[in-house]
Amino acid sequence: MVGAGSILTSFLLCGLFVLFVGAGILALLPDRALRQAVHWRGEMLTALWGGIGVLATVGAALRVEGGVSWCPVFGLDGPTLPMLVLLAFTGGMISRGRRGMACVLTGLAFLALSPLVFGLLAGTALVMLADRGRQGVCLPVAVIPACIPADSPLSPLLLCLMVLLLGWGVSSQKGPEAMLPAGIGLFLFGRLLAEEGILDPVQQTLLLLSGGAVALGGCVQALRAPLAARVASGLASAGFGALVVLLTLALGTNLEGMEQFRTATLLGAGAPFLALLALLWLCRGEDEANADAPFFSSRSLATATPAGRVLLGMAVLMLSGLPPLGGFSVLWCLLMAGELAAVGAQPVQALCTILVLVGAAGLMVLGVLGLLRLALAALARQKMQVAQQTPAPDGYGLLLLPAGVSLGAAVAVAVLPGGWLALMDHLFVGTAPRDFSWRTLLSVWFVDTTISFTPLFCVLALLVCVGMAITVGRVLGFYPFRQPQAARAAWQEAGPVVALGDGVMASSKTAPAVLWTVLLVFLGLEKQTPVSWPLVEKTAAAGRSMRSMLFRTVGWCEAQGMVLILLFLGAGLILGLFTSK
Repeated sequence: MVGAGSILTSFLLCGLFVLFVGAGILALLPDRALRQAVHWRGEMLTALWGGIGVLATVGAALRVEGGVSWCPVFGLDGPTLPMLVLLAFTGGMISRGRRGMACVLTGLAFLALSPLVFGLLAGTALVMLADRGRQGVCLPVAVIPACIPADSPLSPLLLCLMVLLLGWGVSSQKGPEAMLPAGIGLFLFGRLLAEEGILDPVQQTLLLLSGGAVALGGCVQALRAPLAARVASGLASAGFGALVVLLTLALGTNLEGMEQFRTATLLGAGAPFLALLALLWLCRGEDEANADAPFFSSRSLATATPAGRVLLGMAVLMLSGLPPLGGFSVLWCLLMAGELAAVGAQPVQALCTILVLVGAAGLMVLGVLGLLRLALAALARQKMQVAQQTPAPDGYGLLLLPAGVSLGAAVAVAVLPGGWLALMDHLFVGTAPRDFSWRTLLSVWFVDTTISFTPLFCVLALLVCVGMAITVGRVLGFYPFRQPQAARAAWQEAGPVVALGDGVMASSKTAPAVLWTVLLVFLGLEKQTPVSWPLVEKTAAAGRSMRSMLFRTVGWCEAQGMVLILLFLGAGLILGLFTSK
């Protein structure tokens, strides 16, 4: 751990501060002020946010903590740096304008040591994200818990209000900026819960109900919203509510599986966060003013190009919880934590824990249905665009680069969860920090138990299952789906066609001799196929005979099941009698 007055701390602090100021100025400068460099604004902003992410990653890897005496307002600590890594992805995608400035103010708020400065900067960022009307007044109230003591009796109630308001703010966005209020809420909620410690049952129930209400509202929005951007923001709101529930179980209760709940939260803030960023980017820009607007716009990134549809499918798979992608590691940790919590708790507390986990499973099902709705709508839009033959303009695929980078980072985090846990371990206060180790780089592991999960082993198991299914289909001649029949032209079905349609003559072409054909003629195998060879024919006949015998044996066993059970019981009884002597 690096000391507060070291040169490295000063370098990271000054570098982050300068890069944030540069990103804010570049995001708000008008085009005429940049003159010839206006065309490079996006690249310059991307470089600045990339530098912020690199500095934050280095600081988190080296466990840099503390502040410096010459700068009383800004400093560095453990929870800040991992959140800045995720904020760098968000800022690089949002880029310019007032929403880009909101990213800058959020990053400066994460660096603020004073709660008052944090509330001022984070509240201003939320105002920039708010639309006209009540949001501009209500959203800044969400950061009030940062300005009151953690031991105040009003703190849990204000935390519930903060969760509800920020969940509303997340669900109202229509692009990657939806992750800004989610990041602010996750950062503040984890810090305050770590300071308050174990809460009483009433306060725990209120926080769990608040997070569950936000998650349920996001799932309902994902199932009912008429636009793709609204569906994606609903999914982001559901993810924020789920992380609030996990944080409450990890830091505010005295359950046995607190470390497992905490690990699930760290993993949930990794690959799913980045996959949601990509999904929000692909679904952004839909016009809600038009009541008759289609689900996806005519130039939507998710449907205009084949690459966009591939990236959308990857984002949906990362968020679906299928093994081993993204949310499956979170689900595995949640199941481990639920088992430990239910076994080691009192009956009433165990029952409540089981009910919370059942509700979380129901919310996950609703979220998967929302993802399925998004994927089916993109597929229908693709068929419509193919029928209309409206190709995307040149250079349109470059807009997919931010989503591709986010998904690449999400896949890396999902495949290397040990490194991500070692990097994010200071995001929330725990009993013992995880140190980086090459031995645990590929696995999800806990501090208090020896149980671990390796996603790459899950990939290998899936490949083995697919290979065995293909082998069984080849040997037994059984496939669960009908094999597609290739459609051929009319002149390929029979003899040569002289005239086709309106009398157009079919030109006959002589195929050149192929070396493989010459070799077959030389060996006398020109008109033979491997099926007609005696060895292959006899082997296939023996395989068919063995398959029919197997099916007849299985059918007889199914018909005489009770007789077999009695025979096995008698044989076991006799064997036991002789063995006992």
